[in-house]
Amino acid sequence: MSSLSTPAGHLLRSLSLDALRGFESAARLLSFTAAAEELSLTQSAVSKQVKALEDALGAPLFVRGGRGLALTGEGAVLFDAAGDALARLALAVERVQRGASPARARVAVTTSPSFASLWLVPRLPAFQARHPGVDIDVDSATQNLQLERSGVDVAIRLTRSEDLPAGEAPLLRQRAMLVATPELAARVATPADLAREALLVFSQAGERFAQLSWARWHQRLGVAAPAAQARSHFSQYEDLLRACAQGMGVAIGLTPLVAPRLASGELAVVLPQHAVDGPFYRLLVAPASAQRPEVQAFCDWTREAMAAERAGGAAIDRPHSS
Repeated sequence: MSSLSTPAGHLLRSLSLDALRGFESAARLLSFTAAAEELSLTQSAVSKQVKALEDALGAPLFVRGGRGLALTGEGAVLFDAAGDALARLALAVERVQRGASPARARVAVTTSPSFASLWLVPRLPAFQARHPGVDIDVDSATQNLQLERSGVDVAIRLTRSEDLPAGEAPLLRQRAMLVATPELAARVATPADLAREALLVFSQAGERFAQLSWARWHQRLGVAAPAAQARSHFSQYEDLLRACAQGMGVAIGLTPLVAPRLASGELAVVLPQHAVDGPFYRLLVAPASAQRPEVQAFCDWTREAMAAERAGGAAIDRPHSS
């Protein structure tokens, strides 16, 4: 029996693709307003799409509160599936559109939005200068796409040291440290001095982004956060770093993402003796893609670029182990 002939299948046929796209965007950005901007719709239209989806499914997908959106358990389940399905559909549409046009070598890469925008994309011109016949498709996904099922060749992901497969050499270890403009950093000589400064908060910090949790940093530093301390929240990590460079407050910086701003002098490390090692970046390659020359070229280039990043990291104070 076809899955589409089941009750769930009948319901699926009644769901609007536009509503699923609106939900996926709102769930990824945790904002109806940001989703509307991404999809070139009004905020009201996205909100109505999500409400129609909730009514059809008979379950709330978001918790709507004063501090923004959060996914319910049902919403998280749908988000994982919708993101995967829409990515596969977009890839299939692109392949159909290319049709009979002359084939070019192509590598599909997935990684986190912050790593894509702050590390990978600025370096891609160097890759394409070396390999002008290879096109790179970047999917900056908040969820971990299943490679072959999503048509993705390579993933760049963070992995805890204890989860690294035996014998695999990681690309680069992430480091976490407090950062601010040099002028602001000079005012923070002790952990207690943080109480006088505004904090910049990554609103998606949680178990997955534990190194970006201010609660954990306060615990590590042995200080309490005053209830009245100024805090600004950001759903995108690159926006948080931009605000930090403009002097809005102290942020939690992650290398290699913050390394260019440290190297340029825009930002300085606050309380460098408290910086900590974090998880490792690693390459995952879809088995069916591993032998393609263009995929091997991209992986070799990534390893080389990461090795250069490790060498350049010597300018940043060596953190203690976490």
